[in-house]
Amino acid sequence: MQDVPHLDEFAAGLGFSLDEFQVRACRALEAGRDVLVCAPTGAGKTVVGEFAAHLALARDGTLFYTTPLKALSNQKHGELARRFGDDRVGLLTGDISLLPDAPIVVMTTEVLRSMLHGDSPLLVGLRYVVMDEVHYLADRERGAVWEESILHLPAEVRLVSLSATVSNAESFGEWLSRVRGTTDVVVDEQRPVPLTQHMLAGGRLFDLLSPGSTTVDATLERYIAHRQLVEAAPQPGRRRRRTRHRDSGRIDVAEVVTRLEAERLLPAVWFRFSRAGCDAAVSECLSTPLRLTEAADAARIRAVAERHTATMPPADLDALGFPDWLDGLERGFAAHHAGLVPTFRHVVEELFAAGLVRVVFATETLAVGVNMPARTVVLERLVKHTATGPTHLTAGEYTQLTGRAGRRGIDDEGHVVVVWSRDVAPATVAGLASTRTYPLHSSLSVGYNTTVNLVARHGHDGARALLGRSFAQFEAERSVAALADAVRTNTAVLAELDAELADVAGFGEYRELSDRLAIARRSGTADTAAALARALRSHPGHRHRDRDVLLSVAARRAAVAADTERMRAQVHAATAGLTARFDRVLDLLDERGYVFADPARGSIHITDDGQRLRRIYCSSDLLVAECLRTGAWSGLDPAELAAVASTVLGEGRRHTATTAGRVSPALTAALDATRRCWRDLVVAEERHDLPITAEPDPTWVIPIHRWARGDGLAAALHAAGTVASTPGDLVRRCLRTLDLLDGTGLCRRDALPTVGPEFL
Repeated sequence: MQDVPHLDEFAAGLGFSLDEFQVRACRALEAGRDVLVCAPTGAGKTVVGEFAAHLALARDGTLFYTTPLKALSNQKHGELARRFGDDRVGLLTGDISLLPDAPIVVMTTEVLRSMLHGDSPLLVGLRYVVMDEVHYLADRERGAVWEESILHLPAEVRLVSLSATVSNAESFGEWLSRVRGTTDVVVDEQRPVPLTQHMLAGGRLFDLLSPGSTTVDATLERYIAHRQLVEAAPQPGRRRRRTRHRDSGRIDVAEVVTRLEAERLLPAVWFRFSRAGCDAAVSECLSTPLRLTEAADAARIRAVAERHTATMPPADLDALGFPDWLDGLERGFAAHHAGLVPTFRHVVEELFAAGLVRVVFATETLAVGVNMPARTVVLERLVKHTATGPTHLTAGEYTQLTGRAGRRGIDDEGHVVVVWSRDVAPATVAGLASTRTYPLHSSLSVGYNTTVNLVARHGHDGARALLGRSFAQFEAERSVAALADAVRTNTAVLAELDAELADVAGFGEYRELSDRLAIARRSGTADTAAALARALRSHPGHRHRDRDVLLSVAARRAAVAADTERMRAQVHAATAGLTARFDRVLDLLDERGYVFADPARGSIHITDDGQRLRRIYCSSDLLVAECLRTGAWSGLDPAELAAVASTVLGEGRRHTATTAGRVSPALTAALDATRRCWRDLVVAEERHDLPITAEPDPTWVIPIHRWARGDGLAAALHAAGTVASTPGDLVRRCLRTLDLLDGTGLCRRDALPTVGPEFL
């Protein structure tokens, strides 16, 4: 029986008219094709995902809606539950399992990847998968999860990929069509709310760009030039400081916020590229009389905050700085970053959406996914500090950050305010604002867990074939396409040159003797040169009437052949990288007993240790497997297991000395054994030319042990001291430790203290 059209029915319940790009994407999906939708933040991409859910319900199938973050999954679950009903929408994030058998299930992409690797029974009846924020595929640390999931997804499942605007959408869509079947690429670059760019300098708000152009506005240029001249001039009656410029570049946060309020540019998201910077902005505002709310607003704000934190012990609230946090909320400003405990972030999100919090100081993670649009986005720096040093914002990052400005249906236009300082040049900002380049590239890397899962599901040859279909391989082939064409051209030229030389037997040998003679003469080896000269004169080619012409042909052939081999080597290096890495990883795993080859059957067998490695998802997956295989963690109680597991999770911000020896002898022995496993593994990785596993980090041992034995969050934070830059760091470490122990079967979640809903 043929399906009846559903888009009209779906659109009728929306309460607004669909944009043209939404209609195109939905029609493609209804026709049974995959779809890639690329559009700016706030344009309404998720409507296409919701239509996929509508189709799943209408066709008695299941839809998985994936997001990159647990917070986004929680948020999307609420939105879909309100639209389709609480009983029809489930949630799987690792921490929460709610109605996993529902026809619509929201999850993180990591959960989907794990389900695909494990052939979960929940995959039966799956008809649609929505990958929200699919441009996360380019994320250096986690992007491989998206690519693996796309490659493993059953062919009969329709894939809806939702992305920010990227400059190579057609190329990415071509790859999706290659591996998934026909994929319609729908690109819409029109922002739903126009964006105006400003620069704030000297307390004055200037337009950044001249009307209708991408050049800096002349009025702004004149003001900045004048300001720089004034500041560079000596001050009458004052001795000029030699150690520091008079303008230190410090920004008066409260003054800027007051100016934004006066210009009717609130609510605003002010991006700062560090958690400490966000917290410092709140502290600075608290030290001033700044208030952006009315008395009635403060009462509503307090009610929301107290509702969310009602189950948290008073000691934990004190440790989290609850009084100052609440004071800031009631006055209309707050921070938002991963260092806050999740419940604090949820409160900020709810209050900002309700218009009760007027300014949020946020790290760039807010730019991805969390639904917090504002009238204005503020930037004060164009440089962010990373693990590898200071990095300038790219045009794509600038576009992603400023995409939060402008609330559809509320604002006629959105605003970007860049705060001028000596290191923020208007021309640089104009260049970022007028460039729409945001390419999407693969970050797929073949690690230990990935390799053993590939072999388990597809066998050795099938795994190599799958890697050959990856976006990484697709990009590699594209990158050397010109070289490959040149190799084909050179091969044809070589054939022609060989034909010219074919009638003269042994002339290649004569040319080689000629080349060797030339080298010997240049190097001054007289005896060798004399011997080669005699051999050359006695060679039949020496008497050929076209000897000089043939020598020229032979020399050209040698040059073309060398050039061809060089290009072939480049092509091979680019296109064989993944499979070569796969082979080296497999050799190491075979060496250590996680797999073994069966020559008689021409197959590779996954051992029991290898099967356990399939379930270990962390950056140090093989180190964890080695600790389990060698018994390094044997005999530990749950709290000790949690403490030692915390050392292999990666993401360490600093290495510090630990007093773990004072906790228990068993834990100290386990930590020592873990380091021995790591050193042994590093030797093997160096031998196989593989990336080195991160060194175990003991920073969190004591605070995690305190939490795991039930001392409470406040005690764990006290034990962490200066180790935990924010409470959210500790909570996130606790959750990741739970994920690792539960996923490997080492320790059930109910054997450790519950991380309650206030922390999720």
